[in-house]
Amino acid sequence: MDLSIQLLNARISKQQLNELDNDFKQLTPAQQTLQLNHLYESAQRLSIKYDFMQNIAIRILTNNMPPAPFVNQLITVDALSFFTPALRINKGFLAQDIQGNNVLHNVFKHADSKKLPFNYVRSLMLFESNDDLLKALAQTNKQGLTPVACYIAYAHKQNTPVKHEFSALLALMEIEQKQNPNAKQQLANALKGVNLSETTILLSAAYLQRSTAQVVHLVKAL
Repeated sequence: MDLSIQLLNARISKQQLNELDNDFKQLTPAQQTLQLNHLYESAQRLSIKYDFMQNIAIRILTNNMPPAPFVNQLITVDALSFFTPALRINKGFLAQDIQGNNVLHNVFKHADSKKLPFNYVRSLMLFESNDDLLKALAQTNKQGLTPVACYIAYAHKQNTPVKHEFSALLALMEIEQKQNPNAKQQLANALKGVNLSETTILLSAAYLQRSTAQVVHLVKAL
């Protein structure tokens, strides 16, 4: 077991919670990521500890930005849900990994077709006041892609999202493009040379506000 995890467990067992922030600051980004992942994994193993571990994450991230390796590894909607209260603090939704991806980029890119994140994220935007989450939706990575564009370009999509998730995805597209209307132009470049599925073509057409035939022509012309 890594020393950073031993330290975290010792602080928790001794109720030395005020020391967690300073401890975290002394760790490498890799060790910080281990600590945060340990909290999530502990909460998953024992549901009775979920709220407690979630509050520990809030304590740690209140004065610390999420490290890049952590942002890169946060790829499931369950992990996003666990860390959402912590990410609301200290601009955590805007933290980026070395590719310029934020947590929405990575969750959308690795979206599981059986448990899509769009309705959850849209609900957060509807019922929670957090400007940074809105900004994160329109934030671009080093390829110039937004989280929605990453989903369309890279996620494994067996079928069109189910109705409520598809509706939420369309709403997220609208929210994104009101903030950053030019960002959508980068999607076509990302699709160049890719064997496009029918689902990818359909979603690209909705995102680019073009017909499916125009999307196919555009990608081939690049």
